[in-house]
Amino acid sequence: MKKVFIFSLFFLLLDIISKILVKSFIVINQSIILIPNFFKLTYVLNDGAAFSILEGKQLFLIILGIAILLLLFYYLRRELLTNYKIIYYSMLIGGILGNLIDRIFLGGVVDFLDFNIFGYDAPIFNLADTFIVISVVLIIIEAFIGGKNENSSRRK
Repeated sequence: MKKVFIFSLFFLLLDIISKILVKSFIVINQSIILIPNFFKLTYVLNDGAAFSILEGKQLFLIILGIAILLLLFYYLRRELLTNYKIIYYSMLIGGILGNLIDRIFLGGVVDFLDFNIFGYDAPIFNLADTFIVISVVLIIIEAFIGGKNENSSRRK
């Protein structure tokens, strides 16, 4: 469990540093084109969840984030943690914490990664969102294929 906290802190710090940099160098609602017609940095404050669902429901999203974290900590205390699980649960916790901190202190989440893929203007997101999505995909994959990795680390 100690490794999960350390790696969670790492992912949280990556998210926080990226948001500090964006807020320091980009004005809210401003875009900086990095790859024309594909990728730009656009600083927005999202007061909803993914795809702006539950817009304006900050208290609910804060309570939901805290509840998910508590459930995760309860689950992880009883789980045999492989090295893979340590990484993806740490990504999940770090991502949830990153967005939760924004919601509590800013009233919304700092988003800035803005992609246009084959003409589709994807929703703007951040590193915390990326960590959450990657970890959830890996959790689902492992649930379907099972934990075949014998390289494990018991909670410490």
